Amino acid sequence: MYEKQPTDPLKVLPPELVEYIFHLWLLDSIYPHTKSSHSQLPVSLCLVSKSWRDFIYASPLLWAHIIIEVSQGAAPTLHALRAWLERSQSAPLFLDILIGEKPDRDALRVLLAESSRFYHLTLGIFDLSWCNDIPTQDFTQLRKLTVHTEFQIPTRIGELSAVFSSAPRLCHVNWCSSGDPELVKVIGHQLHFLEFTVTHLPVTRLLEVLAACPNLCSVVVTLQGEHEYTPLPPRERILLPELRSLSLYENRDLTGVLWSVQAPLLSRLEVHWRHPNGHECGLDALQSLLAYCPNLEEITLGKFILTEDGLISIIINNQNLLVLTVTAEWWQTSFITHRTFELLTRQAHGIYALPHLERLELGGALHVADEVILRMIESRMSPPDDVEDSSRSRARSLKSICLDGCKPMAEESISRLKSICAKSSLKAEVKFATCTQISVSKSTIPTQARTPYFSFFFSLRAVVLWFRKLLSGQR
Repeated sequence: MYEKQPTDPLKVLPPELVEYIFHLWLLDSIYPHTKSSHSQLPVSLCLVSKSWRDFIYASPLLWAHIIIEVSQGAAPTLHALRAWLERSQSAPLFLDILIGEKPDRDALRVLLAESSRFYHLTLGIFDLSWCNDIPTQDFTQLRKLTVHTEFQIPTRIGELSAVFSSAPRLCHVNWCSSGDPELVKVIGHQLHFLEFTVTHLPVTRLLEVLAACPNLCSVVVTLQGEHEYTPLPPRERILLPELRSLSLYENRDLTGVLWSVQAPLLSRLEVHWRHPNGHECGLDALQSLLAYCPNLEEITLGKFILTEDGLISIIINNQNLLVLTVTAEWWQTSFITHRTFELLTRQAHGIYALPHLERLELGGALHVADEVILRMIESRMSPPDDVEDSSRSRARSLKSICLDGCKPMAEESISRLKSICAKSSLKAEVKFATCTQISVSKSTIPTQARTPYFSFFFSLRAVVLWFRKLLSGQR
């Protein structure tokens, strides 16, 4: 039987909606794993039909994302590059430029001539010889800048100072380099988002940069390179009055940040050490930071706490937490016992730790009886209406729990957990030490409540699937 072909969306949908669908498809294909070949995706859409080609050529948004390598022999022809830029018309540009050895200076000149339209710019730089020959200025629309350089060899990147000094709207910097981040201080007062991935850089240099950026809302620091941990001498704390999120990764030298920052509005903290040395030297630093963070709602600690007493102290001293995630090293046997679960279990008199906790994730050696785990979960499913904390806010029920490294549960315990989830909104995932796991959840949205939002969602999904079917059928 003949199957009717899908209708061309260009003939039945508003042009703005089709352009938006195409744009989403391009973004989904390009990010987060960019490849130079992905820059040809708009061209592939042009091959469907003449009407599609005319539509794509007349849609500037679809040409605004450029992924390009300008190393010698790898750059496209200047004619093709200029044509691409012309099709983007006046749209803000999102560029990912890899500048390898012996860069094509002509291609760089063509790109940098449009610097006033750059909105997001990612530079992968392995050769800086071009900076003295090609003007790098007039980045008046630039909001986000990412700089990647070679990590093996310290890189002098002072040549990029013109980019920083001519970007009055730049508020997000992602610095992945072995070069000194001194340039960031030039625009420190503008920045709201700062991401650092650096190697063998003294933590004191990072603190100098943070002190020059008083308006930061989010900070992510990855300090690579192992060397002996050296505690910082006492110093005056750096006030970051707008900071909401702080993430520290890999090297324990970043404990110095915990000792040195004051963030009264901090709501999210994440710390992951790569190689703890068996001494819980960071716990005091963490507690000192948390004393200045009365609004903290989420803590994630990976390989940071080495004893259950340390975990219990975090729970007791941070009663406003909504999310708690703690993971341990594989060798930390009996890291979490019944003590932690009993502390989190609501008692008959209504007093229990972390009354607002909605998501709990514990990873490591959990040597806890099934009954202790289930009793804690059941007690937090429906807290009484009159349970309040010192801030007069209502207690909340547990919505999600993930336990990794448990001893295998009995069949009746698993059935009981499934029953709890079936009667509530709880999502539960339990991974046993034997590498098996169970995952149970139930949607909390009743059928009637899914309209009209869910009907719209599924209608848009149908349109996207329709487009994909048409695209695959006509290639």
